[in-house]
Amino acid sequence: MAKNIPKISVVCLFCFLVFSGICFGLPQEEEQARLEGKILDTENKPLAEVDIQLKNLGTNKLFAVKSNKKGEFAFRMLFPGKYVLTAIKKGYKTHSLELELNSDSPQRLAINLAKELSAEEKSRLEAVSSFQKGVELAKEDKIDEAVSAFRTASELKPDFTEAYINLGLLLFRQAKDEEAEKALLKALELKSEEPKIKATLGSIYFEKAKILLQADKIDEALEQLKVSYSYDPGYSYTSYLLGYAYSKKGVKEEAIKYFEAFLQMEPNSPQAPQVKEILESLKKQ
Repeated sequence: MAKNIPKISVVCLFCFLVFSGICFGLPQEEEQARLEGKILDTENKPLAEVDIQLKNLGTNKLFAVKSNKKGEFAFRMLFPGKYVLTAIKKGYKTHSLELELNSDSPQRLAINLAKELSAEEKSRLEAVSSFQKGVELAKEDKIDEAVSAFRTASELKPDFTEAYINLGLLLFRQAKDEEAEKALLKALELKSEEPKIKATLGSIYFEKAKILLQADKIDEALEQLKVSYSYDPGYSYTSYLLGYAYSKKGVKEEAIKYFEAFLQMEPNSPQAPQVKEILESLKKQ
């Protein structure tokens, strides 16, 4: 009889394990957690074949499933605890989140995956960000930094008209006329009817003409003034300088034309009396 005692003990132990739910290493029913969910795009349409990984932060054990045609997925028979869920699909941004599962009730999730941006879209967003940074820096009068930001924006997005305009305006403020002209001509190429671009270009050529006139380089000054006038004929002092340059050249008709245009725009300017005297003299010749 003594020899049968161990066999009875083993059978009893086996029965205890089975009915207690510990057999095969499974958790007890009341200690199991479940996770269910759905993967959607940004328009709330289901996404199939999404790789969903669930990592137990306590044990580092990794579980994996794929979403079905309805975008649904489920994890069952999990130990309660903290997990990291990661959803991966080609062409979409990877989405990760940390969550805690318990045995009270199944946890349900709805996850929206956004499409991965193309290189062009990323570049455009970076350009806009750099442009906005440039605007803020310019407001703070940090001109060098603002110029750098606008230059970066134009490099990232070569058709960014406003970036070229702001770059040109700031370079003009810094008396960097050649660089300003280059930026503004690019802006004009992109937006040919923008008055602000034309006005600034007119100012650049006007300033060049003033320097040439001071050096008595009349012919070269005239060329710059003609370009300035073509961009901004409404700027009165371009007409004034054209009248002056043509009178120096002895081209009476053109001098009269531009001096009269100046007086029409600026009848009460400090230069008006002198211009009237010059006109009278020219008309008597």
